[in-house]
Amino acid sequence: MLPITSLPIFIEQVLPRFSPIFNKSQLRHFGEYLTGLIVSPNKTITGINDLFLNHTNQSSKNHFLTQANWDEEKVTHERLELVKEHCHKHHIKDGLLVIDDTGSHKTGHHIEAATWFWDHSKPGFAFGHQLVTSQYVTKKFHVPLHYRLYRKKSNDEKESFKSKLDLAIELIDSAVDAGIDFSCVIGDCWYFCDKIIRHLASIAKDWIFASKPNRKILINNQWVKLKNFVKTLSKSEFKQVTITKTNGDTLTVWTYAKTVRMSKVGRVKVVISYLKEPFVGNPFFLVTNRKEWTIGKILTNYAQRWPIETFYRDAKQNLGFESYEVRMLQGIRRHWDLVFLAYTLLQIQSSASSLSRWLKSNVVTIGGKCRLVTCELVRSFIFWAYKQYQQKKEPDKIFELIVTNNTQLKFNF
Repeated sequence: MLPITSLPIFIEQVLPRFSPIFNKSQLRHFGEYLTGLIVSPNKTITGINDLFLNHTNQSSKNHFLTQANWDEEKVTHERLELVKEHCHKHHIKDGLLVIDDTGSHKTGHHIEAATWFWDHSKPGFAFGHQLVTSQYVTKKFHVPLHYRLYRKKSNDEKESFKSKLDLAIELIDSAVDAGIDFSCVIGDCWYFCDKIIRHLASIAKDWIFASKPNRKILINNQWVKLKNFVKTLSKSEFKQVTITKTNGDTLTVWTYAKTVRMSKVGRVKVVISYLKEPFVGNPFFLVTNRKEWTIGKILTNYAQRWPIETFYRDAKQNLGFESYEVRMLQGIRRHWDLVFLAYTLLQIQSSASSLSRWLKSNVVTIGGKCRLVTCELVRSFIFWAYKQYQQKKEPDKIFELIVTNNTQLKFNF
């Protein structure tokens, strides 16, 4: 990749907001690290550092990430302020809060807090870090909010141990404390439990969760598992419902709904759905406290859970979520914090680029936006080289300026 001669415009514009958190040198590393997460093929500290023209030794950026005195919570606070301002600008007054977990896969066994965990995507055991995260989803955009690192219980930490359910409750409360406007929480069957349900009732939040088939409901004064209740239904009791997914595509499913009493939960509405037709394949169960909602609304709202999956994919494939090569947890957490910020900026700020205004394209994916930022940086490099030529520098001299200190190119001048 060509050396970077200036930061992307949307990052330059947002730097003053974060300047109270950093000193001058830290602010430069902050802007460069964010840029590198977005455009660098190699998203390690060294890989990012080497991208910039006239860069200093990578140890300076390593120190910024792992040891420098700056407050990660203030960075998160400012990021969420950007989100709230974006909502206010676009008159967004409500959204959905999605809770889920993901793994960050590593190979080095001396990384702080890394351990073996069950990876649902394989499925199988994997080594690394496991995080529980929250995602804010609105009709116009979606962004990550907070994360919590899940750490297995050890003999020394029994009193301080927090389960994934405890961490999920912390994430819900953090969103409330941050002033994020949401009325409903969405999650898969792992987070459907009486502990979370009771907490959501205490803060007056609605919810929709997927359910395991062994949950029991009261039918004719008998407790019956959902998977057994389905067998009592007839095909004629299901109807087709078409929902709109987050990408605009539509999906038609066969559904059945019933308001029942569920063990340890209370009176709820259960939705049973099949993708093809009733009794073909496995049924999918949803449960919500909003008994008056239509089947279509319940399914459409639950479909808004998908953006958290696309965030995990984009954060790992495009923004280097798993690319950290530091061992200490402080540096790892800061890396995650900056990945969250890079993703948020790409979602709500990247349109500030002058390139996006004259390039007639409707780029909506994170991968597409990363490529657009790369194009902007190439354009900036061309302007820099042209300016050098206007200042009477010979092409060979300009070339020398480009390759000097580039560890990937070895030249003698």
